[in-house]
Formats: sequence, structure tokens, C-alpha cells
Amino acid sequence: MLEAFYFSNIKEANRISISHTQNMFLLDISMYLTRVVLTLFIIFGTVGNALNIFIFTRPALLRASCTLYLLVGSIDNILVIYTTLLTSLLANGFSTDVTIASNITCKTRYYFGYVFLALSPYFFILACFDRYCSSSASSARRAWCNKKLAKRLIIGAIVLACILYSHMAIFFELKTSGTTVICYTQPGIYDIFYRIFYLVVYCILPSVFMGLLCIKALFNIRIQANRIKPMLATGNETLRRIDRRVIRVLFVQILTQVLCILPFAIINLLALFIDSTTVLYIFLNQLFVLPLYVSPTASFYFFTLTSRVYRQELLKLVWFWKAKQGQRETTIGTVMASTKIRQPQKMVAMNH
Repeated sequence: MLEAFYFSNIKEANRISISHTQNMFLLDISMYLTRVVLTLFIIFGTVGNALNIFIFTRPALLRASCTLYLLVGSIDNILVIYTTLLTSLLANGFSTDVTIASNITCKTRYYFGYVFLALSPYFFILACFDRYCSSSASSARRAWCNKKLAKRLIIGAIVLACILYSHMAIFFELKTSGTTVICYTQPGIYDIFYRIFYLVVYCILPSVFMGLLCIKALFNIRIQANRIKPMLATGNETLRRIDRRVIRVLFVQILTQVLCILPFAIINLLALFIDSTTVLYIFLNQLFVLPLYVSPTASFYFFTLTSRVYRQELLKLVWFWKAKQGQRETTIGTVMASTKIRQPQKMVAMNH
């Protein structure tokens, strides 16, 4: 009897030990994945968005008001990288959570982090709206595609995001769970509101608006193509082709938005019904956080892969840089050559 009890305890201890090992293994995997993936996102995202800024400021693209939205979106993506993404890397990859220093840092990081994250899809919505207006048969609606209105709408989007996410600056706070301190929502009604708000306002609504506007823009382009006479079609073909390419880029962005944000939004909502303190939930939660940063870090690569216009502007930028380098090297070589010629002349003069 005692022997059976002894072996039973050994089996139970082994089971607990194996379970603990498996849990640690999952947490280690999530930590190393976070380190590698987010570090790559920071590097490629910084390079990609910097190139976006250079490309969108090219004269051929900057004439369009739509480019202004994409340009500001690229600037916003850099802010996302060095606020939300970098702090996530430090917290989940290197156990250095700067948000737990005080309630002020907790509220500030989550408020501005979510505002910057929200602004990126807002700017894409405005870009879709611009393409919808530019492809409209109505001259009054086409008149909305101008830089003056674009600047006003950009400011309006920033103000709207600051207002919509203002509750996070109030209801996020430091929480103690055992020996762990985390920055998260206040428990209770607001926790439920926040999870639903995240799913609907951040994930579903921007994707729906972008999708509807892109579809309506495509219908407008098709209607115009059917109405234009064959003799006039050639003159407008370039404009329609650019519109289709821009809309294709926006569609790719929409698809990325949905596929990358929806999994985290769903598991975030499931926390209302399941135990969110289990190792498996923590592992999946950290795993689904990573795709959130695909959209703000990979937009340049989507643009260049799906649009020949952006590839052409990128090549022009590269060739311009090479030409400047070649001109600089030629200038330096000319100066060096002239210096070598002058030196013997000076020596001859001194000998005389």
C-alpha cells in the first residue's frame, strides 16, 4: 500500500515536472520568435518606409493627392516601429518592460501606440476614398481629389484617432499578478468594452471601409472604360492603368490588414470566456501579436511587388543615386588629376 502510494507520488511528480518543462519550452519559443521576428521587422520596416518616403516624394507621384495619404502613412509606420514595436520587442523578447516604470509610462505608451497603429489604416481609407473620387463620373466628386482637402482630411484623421482612443489613457493602469507587474486594462466592464472595441473599431471597420471604397472605385473605372469612345480611350488609358495599379496595391493592403489583425483580435476577445493566465494562452497571445506589425513594416515591399509604377520610381531613385555617386567620383578624380598636373609645374618654377 505504502509502496503503491510512493510510486503514485513519483508519477505525479514526473507529470508535473514534464508539464513544467513543456510550459517553459513554449515560453522560450515565444521569446526567441519575438526577438528574431520583431528585430527583422524593425530593420526591414525602417528601410522600407524610408524608401517609401523617398519614392512618394518623387515628382511623378507627388502630383496625385492619393500619394500624400500614402506618404503620411509611411511616416506614421516609422512612428509605430519605434514606439509600439520596439517596446514590444524589449518587453516580450528581453523582459525589459518600460511601461511598468509608472502609471504615466503605462498610459502614454498604450495610448500613443494604439493611436499610431490606428492611423495607418485610416490613411489607407482616405487613399481608397481619393481613388474612388478620382474615378467617379461626377466632376464635383473628382474635384475632391486635391492636396488642400487631403491635408485637411489627414489632420481630421489624426484628431479622430486621438479622440477615439482617449479612453486608453484613462483606463489602462499597472496591475500586479503575484510577483509580476503588467500594464493592462482596468478589470470589469471596461475590459469587456476594450476587447470588443479592438475587434470592431480597429480590425473590422477599417477593412470594411477600405474594401467597399476599392470595389466602388473599380466599378467607376469599368463604367468609364465602357463609356469612353475608342478614339479617346488611348489618351485616358494611362490614367486608368495607374488607378487600377493603385487600387490593386490597396487591395493587397486590405487583405494583409484582415489576415494579420483578425487572429489577435479573436484571441483577445476569447479571453473573456477562457482562462487567460494559462501558458498556452500566453504563448498564442504572444504569437498572434507578431502579425500585427506586418502591415506597418511591409507596405514598401507590397507596393514594389504589386505595382510597376513604384518599381519604376524606385529604379529611377537608384539610378539617380548612382549618377550622383559617379558625378562625385568624376569630380574628385578631376580635382586629383589637376592637382597632380599643378605640382610638377610648381617644382619646375622653384628650380628656375
